[in-house]
Amino acid sequence: MAETAISLDQLAGIEKIKQYLSDKGLDLPSDPNDIQAEWSVPFMRWVAANTTAGIEATIQPVDEPGIRLGTHRDIVCDPALYNMARFDAGLPTTHIVLGSNLARLPWVKALLVANKAIFIDRSLTGRAAFDQHLAISERITEIIDSGGHVWIAQAPGRSKNGRDETHAGLLKMLAKARGGDQLGPQVLSGLVRPLAMRYDVNPCDVHLIHERLTGLKTEKDDEISMRTGLEGWKGVVRIAEGQAILTDDFTNDRAEWEDFAVRVDTAMDALNIQGQWAHEAGRALSSGDYSQLSNGFQERIQWIKNALGESGNALEADTLNGMVCEIYREGSTRRAEVNHS
Repeated sequence: MAETAISLDQLAGIEKIKQYLSDKGLDLPSDPNDIQAEWSVPFMRWVAANTTAGIEATIQPVDEPGIRLGTHRDIVCDPALYNMARFDAGLPTTHIVLGSNLARLPWVKALLVANKAIFIDRSLTGRAAFDQHLAISERITEIIDSGGHVWIAQAPGRSKNGRDETHAGLLKMLAKARGGDQLGPQVLSGLVRPLAMRYDVNPCDVHLIHERLTGLKTEKDDEISMRTGLEGWKGVVRIAEGQAILTDDFTNDRAEWEDFAVRVDTAMDALNIQGQWAHEAGRALSSGDYSQLSNGFQERIQWIKNALGESGNALEADTLNGMVCEIYREGSTRRAEVNHS
């Protein structure tokens, strides 16, 4: 667990959150010794109790140090609910790698740091990006070699089209400090585990479609998405952690980083958990026939249309159906043979 000191200039924002939660029936201690144990986990239990129909978590009993490479549908809930499940299983929580755009407010950054966050600035390019990738790789390597665990999303940014596919460049970054540039994917053998998170309902679905329609995203949108993701209804949330993936058979062929990414995606799909509408969303997209969508799914689509207002009313029915189905389908289009430890 992590400890941190909260400065006075950050306290005002945190007190607002505490008061909001108190009004909702959750009272947090004023001076916690361990923010994760006394604030974060109780808060996520409150989130689970009030915004889900239950958490179904399958955590591997052998918890070796390494990277938990996760699907990414929600900015906060993906790592937070996973770490709650780990805590409740008696396992240590993970460090989490997050975009620096989530830490613009000082008090938010303080809370994230207290929850063992590592920040990556995805706006960097060129030499600055290379140096940052090496520094993050070195930090992650240090954590793992000290017996710790790191959660990181399989791709930068949330999946907005339902495709859960690992970026080969991310794997290369994770391997840099272990000599991956010279030795290839084999340096991560046994260190990467797939982690699938599935939500029956995506609370941010209307925001994702609005962003797609307008092509606009502001700094406030991340804050709105964080709050909506935490407060919005999610239905059943399913969490499944796979076995570590072996890469001893890889060499240093440049193409093998993409092969490694496909191997991760195949292992992710093999965890075989889905949200309630994932199958019918994928089937409808494949056939182009949206007439057979279930009543519950059609009701959600109508709710999204109403929430979009004029822009929703201007869309052809099948256009909106397709956009919503893209959000709710799950999995990768890629398949490979997978070796597990």
